[in-house]
Amino acid sequence: MSITPISVLIIDDELPLRQELRSMPWPSFGAELVGEAENGEEALELCKALEPDLVISDITMPIMDGLELFRIVKKKFPLIQFVLLTCHSDFHYAQEALKLGALDYFTKLSFDEEDMKTAIEKARTAIRRETELRDYEQERTRRELSNPQQAGTRDERKIRKEVKLAQQIIMSKLGDPITLTSVADEVGLSSYYLSRLFREESGESFNDYVTRLRMEKAVNLLQNTQLKVYEVAEQVGIPSYRYFSQLFRNWTGVAPTDYKKG
Repeated sequence: MSITPISVLIIDDELPLRQELRSMPWPSFGAELVGEAENGEEALELCKALEPDLVISDITMPIMDGLELFRIVKKKFPLIQFVLLTCHSDFHYAQEALKLGALDYFTKLSFDEEDMKTAIEKARTAIRRETELRDYEQERTRRELSNPQQAGTRDERKIRKEVKLAQQIIMSKLGDPITLTSVADEVGLSSYYLSRLFREESGESFNDYVTRLRMEKAVNLLQNTQLKVYEVAEQVGIPSYRYFSQLFRNWTGVAPTDYKKG
């Protein structure tokens, strides 16, 4: 059974890098290079015209940088996947893009054919999963319109397994750093789709859910244990005493030290 090639658009303002990417053995990756651009604005027009499966983009570019391009394209074409190319100084931008749902990032100096093969496989997997999610959402909407009485009766048993799994992961790791990206990786979805699905299925955002569980656990620990406030903060995955105190005050209306005193 033949595999449909992944269509790829490359974007970089440096001609030598575009030439290097252009010369890669795309068919051996199960991919097809469908276009290239030298800035984000030009790339946006190509994304609209071609709707490629995968965009491989530099972060630092004139006119429109890769991060801004990523945000715009993901909003208009959620199935288009992104891999970002960075210089060492771009790492914080690349990490921000991962939080927003980019597949991966690579440094320009070390990026090679094996990295490209990995990126293509990640894109293929992500597109398949997100297409399944889109089809599911459309079907759930062809059902709710035909039976509006059932539209508002979704209970916990009807929540998708990916969201249930995400909730279980969060509950089991409240004392550890928890990010949307790390949980999305564990449940096999992009962070973009997990964030969207989590809100639709559970009625609250991913971050609100994590914060609520942490604050509920903190309240329980302050009420029922002899742990000091900083120890409670560590137990709920917020090692910064100052940040924990501010978050707790915002959530309960009182400082954790006052709450512990009763």
